[in-house]
Amino acid sequence: MFKPSFTTLCLLATATLGLSACGKGNNATTGAADVTANHAGTAGTSDAPAVAALNISQGPDVCFRAIAKHLGPDAKVSEINSFFSSGKDIDSSDDEPQGQLTVCSVQYQDPADPRKLLGTSLNVRTGEFAAPSPVDITVSGGDAAAFKLADYVTPLAQVNAAGLAPFMAAQKDAMSKIYSRFAWSGVRLMSPGAFNNVHVLRLDIDGRLATNDIKETGYAEFATDGKTLKSNELKP
Repeated sequence: MFKPSFTTLCLLATATLGLSACGKGNNATTGAADVTANHAGTAGTSDAPAVAALNISQGPDVCFRAIAKHLGPDAKVSEINSFFSSGKDIDSSDDEPQGQLTVCSVQYQDPADPRKLLGTSLNVRTGEFAAPSPVDITVSGGDAAAFKLADYVTPLAQVNAAGLAPFMAAQKDAMSKIYSRFAWSGVRLMSPGAFNNVHVLRLDIDGRLATNDIKETGYAEFATDGKTLKSNELKP
């Protein structure tokens, strides 16, 4: 039976999530709708109780833990995006303190219908997840009838984002020689795509180069155990 190539899978989300993962692989970036979804409800909801802000200092898996608490560890996920403020000293557009969680979103298999994907985002002000929204799946360049969503989801319990912490700590000296200041800005679970035929964890860094104060970014990718390094592109 034909199995669609990982390079031709397109996942097109509804407006709530704004996901577009059509062979973008390592170049996937925060969707504007992700940011909108996470800040949605903050306007006009001044009576909503605010919760203590989550921060990457609580662990690189802080968003993953919130998702596991919300969906349960047995949920099968396609993608997870967690992004953190780099702070104004690194990115002048960041209003939140450095390390504060700004985006936490997930796409996961519908437990009521395993053929379908759902998506939800955490409102970082209230600490509540939005009601799930459907994620439309489009297969291009192959037989859509042969597509199996099971090939593009993985059990959340088998994703160890906490395992990234020792690697992050070990980079302090090396990164301090390159950047005058830097911050870990993203921890993501990336679905199979053009550059990987399995799920990978991606760790993002933002910093100001020590030589000229230019802002630069980098990333490293790991197996879902959070320990096996697959690609290190932290250095510019």
